Amino acid sequence: MNQNCLVLATLVRYQSMVRDTLEYTLERETYDVNVYNTKKAAIIAEVSNNTPLKSFIEQNGEKGEAFEKSIRDMHETIYGDSSTILKVANDGLRVDHAQHLAIFKAIIPTHETVGALINGYVADAKSKNIDVAEAEPSIVAEERFYRGVCFLTLANNLIKLFNDYNAARREGNGAETASSRFIGNDISEVIGLIRTVIDSSRMTDERFWGTADKLSTLIHYMTGRRALPMGKSMGEAIREVQDSIQGYLREAETDFHAVVDPFMQQFVDDVRAQQEAANAAPEAAN
Repeated sequence: MNQNCLVLATLVRYQSMVRDTLEYTLERETYDVNVYNTKKAAIIAEVSNNTPLKSFIEQNGEKGEAFEKSIRDMHETIYGDSSTILKVANDGLRVDHAQHLAIFKAIIPTHETVGALINGYVADAKSKNIDVAEAEPSIVAEERFYRGVCFLTLANNLIKLFNDYNAARREGNGAETASSRFIGNDISEVIGLIRTVIDSSRMTDERFWGTADKLSTLIHYMTGRRALPMGKSMGEAIREVQDSIQGYLREAETDFHAVVDPFMQQFVDDVRAQQEAANAAPEAAN
């Protein structure tokens, strides 16, 4: 693996760690504390040590400084010792599921910005006839998997908020209430994040866009911009979208592990070989 692909491997690995934080918007009985601790340490280490990401930040002046601040703010909000979202307790990792939106608002912009750095790096390399072909399949596989995870988690939250909104309106005999307005604001933010995930995509395959279109249509149904087809209930429309997302995500995750896992193993092997060679050089000189 050449040096340019090694750089890209570190950035793809970072994206994966950031993406995996979205697992805390999925309600589970337990979460792995060891995995949590690994992510907590690794996400901040990339902007604290001499890494390719840190180098990109330093080369981009005020924009780089702003991005580093956003990463540190994201880390403090989610993983910080004073975080109210994630907290290690005697019985394991506790997750405040009332704060999913805060996770989305921190994680999605971070992943998208690193993705833009990767795309810029690849474009620059190609303009200089530098070979980065070994890294490109993993870049695409990470993006497809990330967008699938976003579809799943954001859609889950949108559906819950939609049901909560309707319940609040029923309690108000159909009128807007303080509760329904609050929920409506959260719905608008989730829809905005879904738009970001779709509009920022570089995916061109029909599988991705078929799912994205179904999710966009569901949003139109929920917001009243589009009438449900004759004979179809909102529940049926929701299930169709959930099935489409699940199918897309299964494919994307399978592809991710088939492509990215061996690429990352090669990265680890090459870095280890470089370190061993560097350690051996002083001994040879003596």
